[in-house]
Amino acid sequence: MKFDPTKIYWQAHRGGGSREAPDNTLFAMEYGWSLGGIPEADIRVTADDVIVCLHDNTLARTTNAPDDIKDLPIRQVKYDDFKDLDAGRKFREDCAGQRVPTLREVFEVMAKDRTKMLYCDIKNYDEEAFPALMNGFKKLVDEFQMASQLIVAGCDYKLNCRFKEEIPEIYTMQWIGAWGEGDRAKKKVDMFNKLAAVNFAGLDLVQYHLEFNSKAAEDEWPYDISEEDLRDALSHLGPRLEVFPWNFTESSLRKLIDLGIRQYATDEPKRFAAALK
Repeated sequence: MKFDPTKIYWQAHRGGGSREAPDNTLFAMEYGWSLGGIPEADIRVTADDVIVCLHDNTLARTTNAPDDIKDLPIRQVKYDDFKDLDAGRKFREDCAGQRVPTLREVFEVMAKDRTKMLYCDIKNYDEEAFPALMNGFKKLVDEFQMASQLIVAGCDYKLNCRFKEEIPEIYTMQWIGAWGEGDRAKKKVDMFNKLAAVNFAGLDLVQYHLEFNSKAAEDEWPYDISEEDLRDALSHLGPRLEVFPWNFTESSLRKLIDLGIRQYATDEPKRFAAALK
């Protein structure tokens, strides 16, 4: 990927930031684009092999799905059974009427404006669903000539490389997060070092999730990944390093920018864009 080193690039998590717009809706994506960001869409495949934008594995959290389908894995639900459900009202009343969009609908919007880019976070990495997702995704990319506008993202290195092999023109990103007990920062640094050992083959970007310490003093480093480890990551990747601070202040964001990081992801696009100014 080509980068302008004077520019800050940023991803709107779940389309428009999970705190500012309803997850993965067209409303959210237009919101992210309008603020100068690159929206992210979480990609899943239905029972009838329609690729849709949905973060969770079920419809329960974000839609008004009826009891008989709301808790079913989306891979077990046909698209026609939920295509007209409301996916906005639970977030905010003025977002009522939004739906779970298909990836085709998103590509139709992007094909009208070739400056629009999109992160596609692949959620169906299981052996049963992945072939259908890959096949459908590739067909849509070919149909809309969309490869140069996409960054395919995920946490599974081998499958990220599969996308690069199938569609060499797309950009790929490995995100590195950690949950649960133990030293999560160490787990993330260890994963980064494993990718470095193979020279990040097949990847265009690598993203670190950064946990924020709200109790850190002004002169203290506020993130779980140390300044030293981020400097090391920059020495490997330069502008190909992306970070996702789960929270931030203007001061903590300035520390990251001053370090030389030019790629970000955020749950609060409006606040992030304002902080950059």
